[in-house]
Amino acid sequence: MKDLAALTEKQTETVVAHYARLADKYEKRWSNYTRVSLELLATRAVSSGEESLLDVACGTGRLAMIIRQRHPGVRITGRDLSPDMLRVARSRLPADHITQWEQGRMEELPYEDASFDVVTCASAFHLVTDQRRALAEMVRVVRPGGTICIVDWCRQYPQIQFMQWLARLAGRQYRNILTQSELTSLMQAAGLKVESSEKFNATWFWAMMCLVGRKAGDQAVP
Repeated sequence: MKDLAALTEKQTETVVAHYARLADKYEKRWSNYTRVSLELLATRAVSSGEESLLDVACGTGRLAMIIRQRHPGVRITGRDLSPDMLRVARSRLPADHITQWEQGRMEELPYEDASFDVVTCASAFHLVTDQRRALAEMVRVVRPGGTICIVDWCRQYPQIQFMQWLARLAGRQYRNILTQSELTSLMQAAGLKVESSEKFNATWFWAMMCLVGRKAGDQAVP
């Protein structure tokens, strides 16, 4: 990767423009895909219903809505690059004392160390140019004993390999789609103990993976 900073800046502009076009029709176009993947993620991410949760690349806020319906007491901060996706999220679930929406990249999280019990990322990790830095930031802001839950496309499947090839050929978006073992190794290198790792299909086409890693430490999560 020749110039990571330049690539990151270009990717940020590309992603923001892409989701500006998609924001108002995203839910309708990808309804089944998002429902299946986010319902699984919500189940893996929240257990007690009293957690503080940071959802990076939160999109239109559908994960937050699913979690709030199941666990009204979970304190949620949603962060996304796209102001248009956040606009939709705010219209569906207005900010209040336990829900916040913020714009920004996952490689730069403006939170104190150990601020959250859980950090989630759904269907977006493959769009990050500096995945190690993004994961390091997630680990930094999660509390000792807390968890990081990532759902993303899985490159072990031919159709997902094709998606990466097509994206790079077209040159519109940078995508680094990982395999299950590659994401496992990345999480372990960041200091996480991978407690669960599974593959699933969100639709007949979208082959996905869900990994849950726990940060070392004795601090109990509620």
